[in-house]
Amino acid sequence: MRTRISFSDVDMHGNVHNGRYVAYVEDAINEFLRDNGLAEKFDPRSSDLAYHVRKVEVLYHSPIGFEDVVDVTARVGRIGRASLTFEAEVRTVGAIEPAVQATVVWVCVDPATRRSTPVPEHVHAALGATAGGPLA
Repeated sequence: MRTRISFSDVDMHGNVHNGRYVAYVEDAINEFLRDNGLAEKFDPRSSDLAYHVRKVEVLYHSPIGFEDVVDVTARVGRIGRASLTFEAEVRTVGAIEPAVQATVVWVCVDPATRRSTPVPEHVHAALGATAGGPLA
């Protein structure tokens, strides 16, 4: 997912607000699912399960600023019994090293009980086909 950093995303020093990276990563995960034909498996309108964010970890390596153009990429990092872990990177276009790396853990839950439940086999299989590949 390519985006240009807007003025509303930066702090008084001209760097992206730390929390904005989480929004970029969430958008990249959704784009990843859409690009791989998996979005409908996570759409609450077409599933009897929900996926809640359990954990977000962000590692900051270098600043990104206003008007920079960045690529935000995501992939499946791990598929657990009841959780999905996504890995993401944010890098300025042309940069070799990422400016930011993130890990997001989703837990599959039953909306009625709000308790974790196993990731359905069809979701596991579909995501498994994409797991371990390059960030895209």
